[in-house]
Amino acid sequence: LGHANRTIDIFKIDCEWCEWTSYLDWIDARPKQILVETHNAPLPNAKNFFYSLHDTGYVIFSKEANYPGGGHSAEYGFLHLHTDFFINRTLYLPTEEFKSW
Repeated sequence: LGHANRTIDIFKIDCEWCEWTSYLDWIDARPKQILVETHNAPLPNAKNFFYSLHDTGYVIFSKEANYPGGGHSAEYGFLHLHTDFFINRTLYLPTEEFKSW
């Protein structure tokens, strides 16, 4: 599509379940914002999806349940920040580190 070596400001996708298997490709493209509709959050895919986005610098800035679809999906907005904004560059600290808080 001609997007190689170009900045993507906003990436929007609603692909009816492909979000759980294609998200690593989005991360590699490094868009500034990702808008995605998620469907039914299967484990462990959903955990890996959210952890991977967060650990590469994406934060949730918007979340909206999709009630017309039966409430089984949600629309998320992610914003890319530098990982310096995160504790130890990631939110997911080993359990021992939480004991001192």
